Amino acid sequence: MADSPPPRIEVLALSGAPERCGPLVSALHRAGLGVDVASDLSSARALFFGAGGHDCLVIGHDVRPGVAAAVVQALRAVAPDLATATFGPKLVGAGSARRHARLTAFHPTSRAGTGALLRFLLGLPGRTPPE
Repeated sequence: MADSPPPRIEVLALSGAPERCGPLVSALHRAGLGVDVASDLSSARALFFGAGGHDCLVIGHDVRPGVAAAVVQALRAVAPDLATATFGPKLVGAGSARRHARLTAFHPTSRAGTGALLRFLLGLPGRTPPE
């Protein structure tokens, strides 16, 4: 029986203004990743459970710290190993460097920011780059 490749990486992006993260979403789609975009705790929960989970929560630079903390806490209550990457607020108890990336030196829609995020996502344990 042939080994099946790991499923593609699924990302939940949290943004204070989802309409502004189009360039990042487009870049992730071009790289073969699945992306859902949420703007608050309610939409993040709905998308996360509707998709059956995501591999990584990406937090935009425009997300308020209280919203980011609430979303991380809610999703990690059901998925403790959920990877996170933040362009914005520092996350308390974010976890190991293999499961968390702090990308605050970059803008999420810049080429450098997108590249840094892709390197992190493609390095997640159990995932392979899309072909």
